[in-house]
Amino acid sequence: MTASTYSATQPPAFATASRNHYRAATLAAEKDLRISADHLAGLAAECAVKAILIDFLGSRLDGRNMPEHPEVKYLDRSRKKPQWTNKHGHLPELWEHLTAVAHRRRGGGSGALFTQLIWKNPFDGWDVAGRYCDGTAITEADIDQHLKAAYALIAAHEQAGILGTRTRT
Repeated sequence: MTASTYSATQPPAFATASRNHYRAATLAAEKDLRISADHLAGLAAECAVKAILIDFLGSRLDGRNMPEHPEVKYLDRSRKKPQWTNKHGHLPELWEHLTAVAHRRRGGGSGALFTQLIWKNPFDGWDVAGRYCDGTAITEADIDQHLKAAYALIAAHEQAGILGTRTRT
């Protein structure tokens, strides 16, 4: 029997990845590995947001397995020349995508379930490039906030699944 390998054609498993990154983040936090803990908490939250957007709020994967929303355009500020796109990028901007899509669907069902999460972006100021820092700017409070936010997102995804509000199979 051979071990399975990742394939670029295999669709991402955002919900599974979010739980895996969260577990790794909590282990890193227990060992006082602040850079890793904070980085992995952010990745856990990012994967959970993408899972929520795809599984419950009408986003989809394009032909290259990139998550996007067919009805919403976002200003991509990560480029030298910002441009409008419907692709879901990374935190902290990804939080704006969750906010925009959930507000569009807040009349009931899945949108209403997720609006409780979006009042304040717990990743405002967080940057995936923090994995390159020396760790002195990452506080225990930062890690705690990011771990709690990632946990809340994962729990909301699981609760929505239990309630049966999926938009795709």
